[in-house]
Amino acid sequence: MMLLQPLLLLGSLLSHSQAARPLMLSTPQHAVASDTNAISQSIKLDPDPFPEEDKTYTKYEHYPPYCSTPQEMEKRAIPPLSDTNIQTQLVHVTALIRHGSRTPFSGAPSYKCWNGYWESLDTGVWNCDLLTYMSPPATTKEKGKEVDEHGNLLDDEPDFLFEKRYDALLSKQTTDGGLMESGNILNGTCQMGQLLARGYEQELSNGKHLRQAYFYDGDKTADEHAAADPRMRLWDLTKDDNSIPSHASQIGDPTKEMFQEPNLKYRADDEQRTLMSGQVLLRGLFGPELAATGDDETAVIKLHTADYTVDVLTPNGKVCPRVEELRNEAYESEEYKSWVQSSIEAKTTKSLMKDEMGIDEVPEVILDCMMTTICTDRNLPDALNDYDGTGGGNFEVVADFAVNNFTFPYKYNGGAYSKLGMGPLWLEIMSNILQIVEANHHPTSSSGMPPPKLALFSGHDTTLMPILATLGEQVWSGKDWSPYASMLQIEIHEVLDNDQRYPSGYAFRLIYNGNVLTSKMDECSAAELCDVQVLVKQVMSFASEYEDVNCATKVQPTGESKMGEMKDVTVNLLSTPGGALTMLALVVFSMALGSVATYFIMRRRLRREYKYADTLTLAELSMSALDDDENDISGDVDRSRIESAVSSGIGLDENTIDENSLI
Repeated sequence: MMLLQPLLLLGSLLSHSQAARPLMLSTPQHAVASDTNAISQSIKLDPDPFPEEDKTYTKYEHYPPYCSTPQEMEKRAIPPLSDTNIQTQLVHVTALIRHGSRTPFSGAPSYKCWNGYWESLDTGVWNCDLLTYMSPPATTKEKGKEVDEHGNLLDDEPDFLFEKRYDALLSKQTTDGGLMESGNILNGTCQMGQLLARGYEQELSNGKHLRQAYFYDGDKTADEHAAADPRMRLWDLTKDDNSIPSHASQIGDPTKEMFQEPNLKYRADDEQRTLMSGQVLLRGLFGPELAATGDDETAVIKLHTADYTVDVLTPNGKVCPRVEELRNEAYESEEYKSWVQSSIEAKTTKSLMKDEMGIDEVPEVILDCMMTTICTDRNLPDALNDYDGTGGGNFEVVADFAVNNFTFPYKYNGGAYSKLGMGPLWLEIMSNILQIVEANHHPTSSSGMPPPKLALFSGHDTTLMPILATLGEQVWSGKDWSPYASMLQIEIHEVLDNDQRYPSGYAFRLIYNGNVLTSKMDECSAAELCDVQVLVKQVMSFASEYEDVNCATKVQPTGESKMGEMKDVTVNLLSTPGGALTMLALVVFSMALGSVATYFIMRRRLRREYKYADTLTLAELSMSALDDDENDISGDVDRSRIESAVSSGIGLDENTIDENSLI
């Protein structure tokens, strides 16, 4: 049986990156995205998973924190508890991460950076070795496995793998050097927004940070690691029983593997970079335990995700229109208009872009353009090639403006946009925590399982920043962008003595990229631990599903916005299975309905407006009446009916008679 690294359960497919453990296959052992700067003639595979890594972060003397260089990642270790006197026990951790370093999230023409960006092989071509392995789970018939009450397979294992390569459109060669041309959006073998090898290493570091903080492994745990303190151990690998000591209700399941539910709950949105980032982090966290699985057994980690367009790991204005309206209100405020039109920061940035780069307006994606360029050792334009970390160069002037411009709505009006937008995610987070700290009121989850020891949420910068904005005015400045592979932890500690500072019996600690932020929350004074009810009070007032709040907009939609909504509905319909056939059926039905309606309307109009083409005299009308008399009466004719009709003037103009007046 082949030896497999962990596979993540995703719908009916299992997808994973092979670099964590070598597969005993005849295929080359290279399975992650590398970020080379030019298109190669073919996808070159190398036994070294990261052939380019020795060359990374060498082009520039200084890199912004956004890039999360190895040196920067080292600074983000989770600190131990500083108060040695308090008697506590860590019982739960929620970790939220941003994905690691990636490619641009879009392509030309919408992704507008600077002149020549897409024409350059250096910045306009993104080539990756993307080898993702996918496997269909074994069927009950094949494996003889049992199914649960919902018909889901229990402990199903994959029989074989598919190797996915993003190279189907590499079909043409140029005549000036033999370079491949690609029909992909990024002009190479990379997906839009794909995790790169640098991002892989960043998330691997995050996994190691979590392991060093929460896993005790005897002599293998260094004294400086948080897990050296017994109070910080979620898992003690020197013991057979890893149940939480002194806790009244069950957390996790000590009879299950530590990477299995309910010990671990893994959640991500359905984007390649978030899926793989969480996957790699878990490899760094559970690597030795995953490697210990037998050769005839595949370790399976369940992944919970949803359709990206309706997911709630970022504020979703399409699902809840009021979210988008709150964002627009921020940008329409006098505060924003004054800043963007009159501030020195705005004027300096606009002048720089126009005078030195020949761009009339600051591109909306300029921050992403700059960071994906410098963080992957590509060439910045001369006007921006001056980053030194002091805050005075053009690079930092433009970056700071772009950050402030984008993040403005997050804290505007008391963070109303962030609170409504992140309400559903906070509800997911707190559903785990409340089962622990308010066990009498929240004994189990909707699934019937106990709360997890570790809950991992893999999202975006636009996940972490609004989450931070909801925690109080001082927690996040609103001017610092969440770098690649940023990580936020919410630790829940059970207080074992009768410390009056923690009347609920539980405390929490808030950590962001290695920095303890608990004391910056309102009502938390200067302590690193704070009573958990402060957190509950802070977020539960807005932690809610979109369906449970008023998501309706307060202004009537304009014709333009209605057309935009219709466009969105159409795009969403076409993107669903059978959507094209449904759309075709709607079009045909609409045409048929319109045709029938048009027929009856025109028929009625013609009947009303039709007149005799030939003018009939009264004499002719008299003769017609006589000829139609079935008794063929001769002599004097009773003309009263005709005269009555004529004198009444019904349907008549001067010389004609309306056909309908005679019927």
